[in-house]
Amino acid sequence: MTETMMIYISVTVSFIFLAIGVLAGWVAAEVKQEHMYNTQEGAIHPEMLNADGNWINEELLSVRFVDLDNQEEELEEE
Repeated sequence: MTETMMIYISVTVSFIFLAIGVLAGWVAAEVKQEHMYNTQEGAIHPEMLNADGNWINEELLSVRFVDLDNQEEELEEE
């Protein structure tokens, strides 16, 4: 076999394996995404439901805790 033929065969085989890898990765990502979506569907936080078990459709309160030591250091740097 000539050197040109070896290069042609190796490039062709490499491209075929690349295409198979891309397709297999795409399918695997879709399967994983579906699995994660289906497992999260049943995981509802109880504080998001009212007494009847329905979603709360009003504005909810959120709380953010701030570390005061970091704020003092930032003020001293300025």
